[in-house]
Amino acid sequence: MSVGNQVTKKQLLAEGVTHIYFQANAWIFSILAILLGSVWGIGKAAVYKHIPDYFPDQVGVVGGMVGVLGGLGGFVCPIIFGYLLTETGLWSSCWLLMLGLSVVCLGWMHSVVQKMSDEASPSLKENFEVVQN
Repeated sequence: MSVGNQVTKKQLLAEGVTHIYFQANAWIFSILAILLGSVWGIGKAAVYKHIPDYFPDQVGVVGGMVGVLGGLGGFVCPIIFGYLLTETGLWSSCWLLMLGLSVVCLGWMHSVVQKMSDEASPSLKENFEVVQN
């Protein structure tokens, strides 16, 4: 390729690999990892707390399903993390995936609990929506 040549569509002009390098402080990383683990632990406890409240006749079945899904996530997630790193080249892509997954799960759990609460006591829902002066 020289100056003045015509460039065609999808023509490879340059080839190379870009590396983004960011060295995090070990203390900051450790604190964030412990904080994240604590928050996930609280979330897991909240899920197990809701099982007997909302599924009193199927505690064993639902608890088992939650445990199986957690174990499956522990097996599948590292594989997905590897693919994400390969495809994006960003080490933080796994953290972004977990952030998105956590937000989706939080929203899903909130909507399910809200729906079950509304079905259990529809009059309570109407009382909260009335504006009191």
